[in-house]
Amino acid sequence: MNHGTTITEARKQELGELALRNIEGMAFSPSEWEADTLAEVLALPCVVVTRPPIDDLLAVDMVPYQCHANCAAQEANDPDRTSRHVTGWLVYGSDLILHSVVQLGGKWLCMTPQLVPAPAQFQFIPDSIIEWRVSSDGNGKAAFRRGIALPDALRKYPQDHIRVRDRFRELMASGLSAFDARKVVEETLGDELKQRGVI
Repeated sequence: MNHGTTITEARKQELGELALRNIEGMAFSPSEWEADTLAEVLALPCVVVTRPPIDDLLAVDMVPYQCHANCAAQEANDPDRTSRHVTGWLVYGSDLILHSVVQLGGKWLCMTPQLVPAPAQFQFIPDSIIEWRVSSDGNGKAAFRRGIALPDALRKYPQDHIRVRDRFRELMASGLSAFDARKVVEETLGDELKQRGVI
């Protein structure tokens, strides 16, 4: 990991790919179902989740940005059988991000290392209605809520995410890297969208 002030080209590429996945993943078409589900989930109780140090998570083979698999592995491999995999929603500005954490004793823990600095604690809404089913390709599991396959997030302002995606694509088409395109989006749309908690 780079501890200096200069970001290496490999790190820029890694962060650019992460930005690309996140921006594309948040720009799906809005629906009445999403708006209704967002309102329903926001009425559920919220808990505070703590992130253990990244080095501790990596030392026990937790994988960056693979929260569902990490928490399933923690529950399955806990010799004391006291870990419980809980799926729900990470509160991120005006959005709710589908996320998994572990409840261990009286503590709520995020088992997923982050590649970019993240708060040591965050708000999380456990959602007991979410269930895991075998995915359509048969190669894994997918999260469902009342029979509906879940997107990666529930958004209060979906049109803003679509605007970000469209601007990001324009910038990349002009020749900018994903890393630099993300920076330009933040610099040009950031103030407006930060007020609504979108970025």
